[in-house]
Amino acid sequence: MLKVFCRLVVIFSLFIINSPVMAKSDYPSKPIKLYIGFSAGSATDLVGRIVAEGLSNRLKQPIVVENKVGAGGSIAAQDTARASADGYTLLLVSSAIAVNPAVYKNAGKVLSELKPIALIGTLPTVLMASTKMPVNSLKEFIDYAKTHPKTVNFGSSGVGGSTHMAMEAFARAKGIELVHIPYKGNGQASAALLGNQIDAYMDTIILAAPVIASGRAKGLAISGTERSALVPDVPTFAEAGAPEYNSSLFFGVMGPAGMPDELIEHLNQEINAVLKTPSIQDRLTKAGGLTLSNGTAQDFGRTLQKEVALWTQVGQNVGIKPQ
Repeated sequence: MLKVFCRLVVIFSLFIINSPVMAKSDYPSKPIKLYIGFSAGSATDLVGRIVAEGLSNRLKQPIVVENKVGAGGSIAAQDTARASADGYTLLLVSSAIAVNPAVYKNAGKVLSELKPIALIGTLPTVLMASTKMPVNSLKEFIDYAKTHPKTVNFGSSGVGGSTHMAMEAFARAKGIELVHIPYKGNGQASAALLGNQIDAYMDTIILAAPVIASGRAKGLAISGTERSALVPDVPTFAEAGAPEYNSSLFFGVMGPAGMPDELIEHLNQEINAVLKTPSIQDRLTKAGGLTLSNGTAQDFGRTLQKEVALWTQVGQNVGIKPQ
């Protein structure tokens, strides 16, 4: 009987030592990798590096950012899904993670192999028109597009990219027909707008604000429920006469699907704490234009489900066949 009792004590001790709760208490004990699926200087990269800096300060370990560019962030997502589920490989995602299932056949499967950790926040997008366009408001843009069907064009980062899908959603909400011109990345599309090579372009507030302020493009409308201090003269889509459209980008952190719930909760709490740090808030909200989140991993999961459903429908309406 004594031998049986001793064995049970040993087994129980081993269970406690190897349990996720114990793993959380000494996590992290080494540097953490944070994959970002977009190039340096992109809105996703800028947000990711600010959050990584704050999280590194809280966890007392380096957060090593790696840009794994390609396929709308899918390469970074795949590499994260294949990584060990020990919390040392994380993924900074944008709305592209929800758009990709409408564009890439394997994206839905990859998404199912990832686990939501924390929603960082949402970022408004701004519809801009080139200076050559004979319009100065969203209403004038819509009226012009209706009287000149299939002649007004817009640029994007590529077929099925977030900027492409956002413009398609807006066009369908207002019943206008626009011509899509895909580029190899947001940088090229933005340059085309500034060079008056395209008529319109939808970009994040971070990148759109300096362009509008310089007078190199016209800001027609911004997503969200209120105007941004970064472009105070640009009305919301609702104010400008398009309440049917109000899509903003989101950013969040995910990890491999096998991560223990205790570790997910721990990271969620730490990331939310980072977002409450005054210096981080200044950089992300005042300078970056984000509306920060403070939700659970489950809240982020529900947001993802809604976004995937939305963009899958938009993709079907546009006629995109997942490749």
